[in-house]
Amino acid sequence: MKHLESLFDRALDAVVGMDEAGLVVAWNGAAEEMFGWPRADAMGSSMGDLIVPPQHREGHARGLEHYNRTGEGPVLEQRVRITALHRDGAEFPIELSIFPMPGGGGERIFYAFIRSMAAEEAARRAQDLRAREGEALLAVAQKLLEDVSLDEFTQFCLDSVCAVSGMEAGHFHVVRGRGPHARLHPTGIWHLADPRFQPVVEATRVVRFGLGEGLPGRAWQSGQLQALFDLPASCQFVRRSAFEEVGLTRAVALPVRQGGEIHGVLEFFGTLHARLDEEVLRMLQTVGSQIGVALHRKEHAEHRETLRREMSHRVGNSLSVLASIYRSCSREARTKDELDEAFLGRLVAVGQANRMAVEDASESVALPALIKEAISILPERDRISIEAPDMAVDRDSVMPLALVLNELATNALKHGSSCEDSRLAVRARFDGSHENLVLEWREHRAVPLAAPPPTPERVGFGTKLMQHMVEGRLGGIFERCLDEAGFRVMLMLPRERLEAQTELAPATIQSGAAGS
Repeated sequence: MKHLESLFDRALDAVVGMDEAGLVVAWNGAAEEMFGWPRADAMGSSMGDLIVPPQHREGHARGLEHYNRTGEGPVLEQRVRITALHRDGAEFPIELSIFPMPGGGGERIFYAFIRSMAAEEAARRAQDLRAREGEALLAVAQKLLEDVSLDEFTQFCLDSVCAVSGMEAGHFHVVRGRGPHARLHPTGIWHLADPRFQPVVEATRVVRFGLGEGLPGRAWQSGQLQALFDLPASCQFVRRSAFEEVGLTRAVALPVRQGGEIHGVLEFFGTLHARLDEEVLRMLQTVGSQIGVALHRKEHAEHRETLRREMSHRVGNSLSVLASIYRSCSREARTKDELDEAFLGRLVAVGQANRMAVEDASESVALPALIKEAISILPERDRISIEAPDMAVDRDSVMPLALVLNELATNALKHGSSCEDSRLAVRARFDGSHENLVLEWREHRAVPLAAPPPTPERVGFGTKLMQHMVEGRLGGIFERCLDEAGFRVMLMLPRERLEAQTELAPATIQSGAAGS
């Protein structure tokens, strides 16, 4: 027996022995290293309590009882793959072979030769992760070539990352604003593996993150992946109550970088079962960085396409706009010289409005001046009233807002709403919370209709363009209504998105237009 114990101690695999009562009677050095229990502590302990995971203990006890009663054991003298328990509570895969042998007193001793499969399992998982990582990157690259919107592409990216990483939820924040006033805004685009996670969407919708604030803000500030392994325990995670309520307790935030500048943050959330080991985090960082590049390219491509279509739309409207201007001017002009002066003045106004609508402004401008120049193609100034607070419009918001107002003025001119004694009112005010600017465009008919006009079956590009500018570029709400009294458009625009935080630049907009 001494030579057998010596052989066991020199074995490279773990060798453990158990008597008919399930107590440890042999425990070599490799077993000490594999399971973390010193031989002195292991000897005489229950094998089931020592290394058998809780979910397998009942089966272990039944198998031992069955063998003691019948002498039969279906797993004996075979290679069996199962999981075992380390002293620290970690569960890991093993391969074992069990051999019953007679003991010195006539009883049976069960010897198990055990090999840890943790290294092989880790290698298999790493290989599987690399394969899924490659598949995800290939799918994203292929999707980038398809004719899908930026929102659809973002959704596909979130779905792909969650599928490859096993995360349960994903979302994309985008940077809006400049300098110290820049914030991460939610896009509202989510991957949710289960509808019960919906409360986290509502919790995120109302939050804006500054540089270094919250998990997304820290990823933005550091430019590196940030991970949280226990959301409920993190006081810095401001949305933790909603996430804890639905069981999302782990999180990863990835900055979306292009050309050295971060323009968004991807965030992903998982349950306690979500893997966040080094391999998964590396894979997330690789896939996330490539998705960031793809998102940026898609965003620029969509922006270029919008501008192309907008320019095409303007060219298509040019003749009808100029004809309407000419008709309006000719009605008022008494001589050819008066007609030339009025018409050429309107042509200059058209050029100014188009310039402001197409080119990004380099400085912030006053809202009243912006409104006046954007609608300066309308000639009947005495029938136009403008009311607006003297707020400074941020330079990033000048172009989309001017484009919307110019489009409305163009339509009014094309369809004759501003003529024949009709009146136009443009009113801008802050709502009760002072968090939104409400801008109302109201074209009043001279003679109300007896019944509401029919709703157009087709939404034109001009309307789609305005809606995209208001909802996509300005983060607001766009509503329009055609009734007996005339035409009404209401814009609700977030003040933090619209208002510049610096003083107005001098004379960036000429104010000698409608309403002056």
